[in-house]
Amino acid sequence: MSFFWVAIALPVLLLLQRWIHRHLRGVAYLLTGRQSWAVIIYALILFPGVLLHELSHWLFANLLGVRTGAVSLLPRQLGDGSIQLGYVEYFRRRGLDPIRESLIGGAPLIMGTAAILLIGIRVFDVPGLAQAVGSGEIAGLTEALGALFSTPDFFVWLYLLFAISNAMLPSPSDRRAWPAFILVLLLGAGLVYLLQLQDVLVAGLSGPVTTLFGFLGLAFTLAAGVDLVFIFAIYAVESVVSRIKNVELIYGGSSPLE
Repeated sequence: MSFFWVAIALPVLLLLQRWIHRHLRGVAYLLTGRQSWAVIIYALILFPGVLLHELSHWLFANLLGVRTGAVSLLPRQLGDGSIQLGYVEYFRRRGLDPIRESLIGGAPLIMGTAAILLIGIRVFDVPGLAQAVGSGEIAGLTEALGALFSTPDFFVWLYLLFAISNAMLPSPSDRRAWPAFILVLLLGAGLVYLLQLQDVLVAGLSGPVTTLFGFLGLAFTLAAGVDLVFIFAIYAVESVVSRIKNVELIYGGSSPLE
């Protein structure tokens, strides 16, 4: 069930984040009328998430013994119209195996998921809210919602969840070594099958894997819920500004056009 939870929540999150990235830039462009300023505003809004993203790359690279180079948190527009919000250089020598490179590339997802779970559980008490929803008691649900919205600095934490979740997914360059990593896993699975150790492996890993996917499902669902709140806000701002300026954004390719 945990696996299916992740299999459903992740594509939904990807769709929501695709909409957010396009329309967030679109709203910034509507407000400023200049692509350069729109990129700056877009980057500033997501800056906490970008900082964690690049810090995760740098930290994992150094922990895994991979030498790092320049680090940038400044946005720049690439030739295909996409925006690079930051980068960390690390040296891919022949000794850099696909396992370590995959871990470095996936570091933002690992750290971002941990941050979302930490905020969701320790700050917003999401398990308590889920328990109240599951009980079906109106009084308990009302009390849980009241406690949620009375959280100190509620909107600050909500914004941090938004920024982190929308910058934690690995970029195409981060995923470059993943095919080789998957091949290593498949070869390992084949070896386990040949040695008739699959029952032992399943018995040993079923508990930890179920727990892992349960946490991933919770993090992705929480991120999707926060994204829905911000999608409503972004759509409302875009609609109001479009009416005031009497213009409409047409989204084609990678960037909004007036």
